[in-house]
Amino acid sequence: MPLADAFLHGRWGLTEAPSWLNELVPWNGLYYVVYPPMPALVVLPAVWLVGPGFEQAWASILMGAANVAIMSTILRAMGVTRGPRLVLSLVFAFGTIVWYSAQAGSSWQFAHVVATFFMLLAIRACQLDARAALIGLLYGAAVLSRLPLVLAFPFFAAYLIDRAEREPTDDWTVFGSLRAMRPPAWQTRVDLDRLVELGSPLVAGLAIPIVGYLAYNYLRFGTPFENGYALIPGLLQEDQYRNGFFSVLNIPRKLYALFLTTPVEVAGFPWIQPRQLGGLSILLTTPLFLWAIKARRPDWFGLGAWAAVILTLIPILMHADPGGAQFGFRYAQDFYPFLFLLTVRGLGGRISFEAWVAIAIGAVVNIWGMGVTYFDWWQ
Repeated sequence: MPLADAFLHGRWGLTEAPSWLNELVPWNGLYYVVYPPMPALVVLPAVWLVGPGFEQAWASILMGAANVAIMSTILRAMGVTRGPRLVLSLVFAFGTIVWYSAQAGSSWQFAHVVATFFMLLAIRACQLDARAALIGLLYGAAVLSRLPLVLAFPFFAAYLIDRAEREPTDDWTVFGSLRAMRPPAWQTRVDLDRLVELGSPLVAGLAIPIVGYLAYNYLRFGTPFENGYALIPGLLQEDQYRNGFFSVLNIPRKLYALFLTTPVEVAGFPWIQPRQLGGLSILLTTPLFLWAIKARRPDWFGLGAWAAVILTLIPILMHADPGGAQFGFRYAQDFYPFLFLLTVRGLGGRISFEAWVAIAIGAVVNIWGMGVTYFDWWQ
C-alpha cells in the first residue's frame, strides 16, 4: 500500500500518483491521500516486512475472515445457540456485501473492512465490560477508517448508561443479551457520578486517534480541519457536487440507491447485471435485514443500536458521491454491525421458514455478485 510505504519513509504523502489512485491532492511536492489513515496503519507492519509490493487484497481477505469470527463470538455472547449462530455467522460472511468488499481489497472497500473490524472489536469489548478507555480506542480506530462512524456514539453512550445501572447490583448481564429482559430505558436510574467516571476514559480513548487524525491533517495542509477532499483537482466541478459535498437534495437519490436500485436486464447470459455505479438495494443483497424491524425492545441496547444506524446514515444520505464502483450499497457497511445485531434480536435467536427464504435469496444474490467480479458482468 503506497501510503503505508510513505509512512515508513517518514513522509505524509506519496512521491508519485499511481494511475489507479485518483483521489489525491498534489500539495507542496507530494500527493496526499484524502482517505483516513487507519487502513494504511493496519498494513504498515506487513509492508515493513514484505515491502511496497505487499498485496493489500490479502490483508483485506484475512481481516474479512476475522470479522466473521468476531461476529460469531458476539452472537455467542448474546445467547444465540450453536445452530442458529453458525447459520447467522455464514450469513454475515456470504449473505452480505462484506464478502465482496473483503475480496475486492481496493482502497474504498478495504476501508470498510478495517472499520468493521475495529467496530466489532469495540462491540465485543462492551459485552466483556472491558476498560472504557480500550472501548473508546477501538471505536476511534473504526472512526479513523470511516469518518461517518463518529456518529455511532449513541451506541456507546447507551452501553455506558446500561453498565452504570447494572454495576451497583453486581448484574453482569451481557449488553444486548437475548436472554435478559432489561427494563425500558426510561425506567432506569443511573448514578451520574459513576456515568461520568465510566465515560471519561472512553472519551479519552476515543480522543487519542481523533487528535492524531487532526494532527495528521495539520502536518499535511496546515490546518487540522482540512482532510483534502475539497482540494482534489476538478472534483467540485463534477456535476454530482453542484450542491456541495453534503446537501439534503441528495437524500432522495441515495434512498433510492439504498432501497430500490435493481439489476439491469441484458439480452445474453447472465440475463441480469448490476449497475457498477450506484450499487444494488440492501433489500436484495441481504433481505434478512428486514427482520431488524422486529427489534423494538426499548432497552438501552436497542435504542443505542438504532440511534447508531440512523445517525450514521445521515451523512451517507446527504453526501453527493454515490459510492463509485461497487456491488451493493457499500456505504451501508458503516452501520452493518449494528443493523446485523438488531436483525439477530428481531429473529429472537431463531430462524423461521421465512427467514430461511430470505437467507437463500441473499446467498444467491451475493454469489452472483462474486460472479460479477470474476467474469466482469457489470452494466
